Amino acid sequence: MSALDHVLSPNPARAAVERYWLWFTPVWAGVMGVIMVGGFAERWGDLPCLLLGLALCAGALLPPVLRPHASEAALPWSERAGFKCGLAVLLLAFGLNYTQTPFFFDVLHMHYGFQTTWNIANNPFFLYLISVAYFATYFSLCAITFRALRARGFGAAAWLLAPFAMAFLETALNANPFMTRLFCYDDLPFMLGFGTLAYGMAFVWALPGWMSIDERGPRTPWLQVAAWTLAALYADLITLDLLRFHVAPRLTTVVEDAVGLRDYGVGCLVPP
Repeated sequence: MSALDHVLSPNPARAAVERYWLWFTPVWAGVMGVIMVGGFAERWGDLPCLLLGLALCAGALLPPVLRPHASEAALPWSERAGFKCGLAVLLLAFGLNYTQTPFFFDVLHMHYGFQTTWNIANNPFFLYLISVAYFATYFSLCAITFRALRARGFGAAAWLLAPFAMAFLETALNANPFMTRLFCYDDLPFMLGFGTLAYGMAFVWALPGWMSIDERGPRTPWLQVAAWTLAALYADLITLDLLRFHVAPRLTTVVEDAVGLRDYGVGCLVPP
């Protein structure tokens, strides 16, 4: 038994999903690193970006469903842990792209430089798809970190520490000086602090639902997974409004309806 086995789910079917997503992490991260840092995404338009998003999304979601753990081989696909974990990830990734991106543009002063026209409120649609691969990794890392913290006596604090650690890690890794033609924050220290709080709350709301999916006991119905994820999205939307209107104005300048995409000359984004 490896050290990783001690922090994976006690349910072998769900543990197989978490293990696959951890294995898939260096695959999608390597692909994205080459494309982003190599400058390919600076020149790509809608179709190449969409194909990239579809490939990474499918790579994260399909294998755990189509090749389940042996204990679930006879089950309908809707009852398999891979489908339910994937459903939670898909709904959260798409939902947060839609609800959080305006907050990131207006309050956290994020900028995108992608040359796409297939966008939703200035957020490139292919990022919705790519976020699924990212969130599959976050699902596994949050769950593993949560179990490790609980095992070390952190108790209820683990519900906060695991999500915020994940949010901080993503921000610190993604916001780097090599991608200022595609993605940047005007004030990185502000994003690492207040931004981590704002972004991490989404994972705080999502984590109880994630930890309930086939973790122990009877299998969780997929409708329950969907309902919890939608409830987490709604709770996060309320949280963002509270932060936007009652906290952020004391800390930064809130720009209403910031463009965010290819808005050269108003922030950190470097023109092509």
